[in-house]
Amino acid sequence: MKGSAPVAPATRAFLAVAALGAGLLHAALAPSAPLPLLALFVAVAAAELTWAVLTLARERPPLFGLIPALALAPLGIWAALATAGATATSGTVLTLPLLPMGAASLLDVAVAGVAAVILRRGRPVRHAASALRFVSALLVSACAVCAVTIPALGATDAGVAAVTVHHHH
Repeated sequence: MKGSAPVAPATRAFLAVAALGAGLLHAALAPSAPLPLLALFVAVAAAELTWAVLTLARERPPLFGLIPALALAPLGIWAALATAGATATSGTVLTLPLLPMGAASLLDVAVAGVAAVILRRGRPVRHAASALRFVSALLVSACAVCAVTIPALGATDAGVAAVTVHHHH
C-alpha cells in the first residue's frame, strides 16, 4: 500500500519535530479560545502530538497516506474562521493570534509538503542510514522548529501567563 511505505529515519525526525511544534502551538492557543474552538484546538493538538510520538517510534508513520490532507486541516479551519469573521454582520469577529497561528500553519504546511513529496516519489527507504545522520537531522530539525515555535508560544495567552507568573518565596 502506497500510504504505509516506510519513511527514512532522518525524514521521520523532521516530520515528528514539526508536528510536535504545531501540536504545542495549538495546545497553547486552546485556553484562550471560545468553548467550541477550545475543543477543536485540544483535539488537533492531541492528534498532532500523538502522531509526532508515533512517527518517531515507528518505521511507518500512522495514516501517512492521509497526512498531506490532515496536516492542512487546521489551516483550512483557520481560513474558514477568518472568512466567516470577515463577512459577519454581527460586528464580532473571532480573531486568533497571528504569530502562533501562522507558525503552526507553517509547520503544518511543512509536514504536508514533505509527506506529499515522499508519497509522490514512492522510493524504497535506504536501511543503511547511519545513526549520525538521524541524530544530525533530529538536531537540525529541533533547532529550526524551536526557532519558529518558541517566539510563537510567547505570543499566546498561555505563554504570556507563563512569563508573568510571580512566585513568592
